[in-house]
Amino acid sequence: MTLYIPLFFFAVLPGLLWLFYYLKKDVHPEPKNLLFFVFLAGSFAAVVGYFFQVNVSPLLSSLAEPFSELAFLFLLIQKFGVIAFSEELLKYLAFFFPMRGHHELDEPIDFVIYMITAAMGFATVENLLLFSSLPAELPLLDVAYTSFLRFVTATFLHALASGILGVFIAYSWRFSKTYILAGGLLLATLLHGIYNFFVIRIEEPLFLFALFFLLVLMGGFLSLSIKRLKKLKSTCL
Repeated sequence: MTLYIPLFFFAVLPGLLWLFYYLKKDVHPEPKNLLFFVFLAGSFAAVVGYFFQVNVSPLLSSLAEPFSELAFLFLLIQKFGVIAFSEELLKYLAFFFPMRGHHELDEPIDFVIYMITAAMGFATVENLLLFSSLPAELPLLDVAYTSFLRFVTATFLHALASGILGVFIAYSWRFSKTYILAGGLLLATLLHGIYNFFVIRIEEPLFLFALFFLLVLMGGFLSLSIKRLKKLKSTCL
């Protein structure tokens, strides 16, 4: 049971740390009650996503059984469509419904902040759901491996993918171009899906390196995008 204590903290702590890091990038802090509400919306979205995937993934697997030659195609559908797209869409909706037309969205950077807030609510609950499904007894090395792999890298992935989508949302609403939003959702889904492929073979050094390279690339892109966003004029909705 004592092994569950560090695992539980790894389930919750990464999301809060990434959220705090990106909140510090906003020179005009957002209302804490509003941030908390968006965080809760992201948490609820994770529950919806969990039940969606639990029901759809087995169905997809059963449909794929008679078509062994199309196994890779079904794997693509699962990793990019069932998992990556559904999660990115749900995180966007967790931001959209509470924040649509809200007066607090008065700076381009706000879109990134609230998207990451929704993503951290999503990632935290997703981690807790995984935590609750772990076997009763786990070796210490398995605890450390699961904690690092799932609770750290996956949480970072959620923050970066949603932050990048937040950049596209800011430009989309700033210039009233819906296709920019669609492009951002597509890019976030693509990056998330690539991560899903790397993580299933994480025990291989090449894929471990590729996973970290992907996250570093996404982090660099988001950092540069935030700097460009800060040069835009305030956004009034």
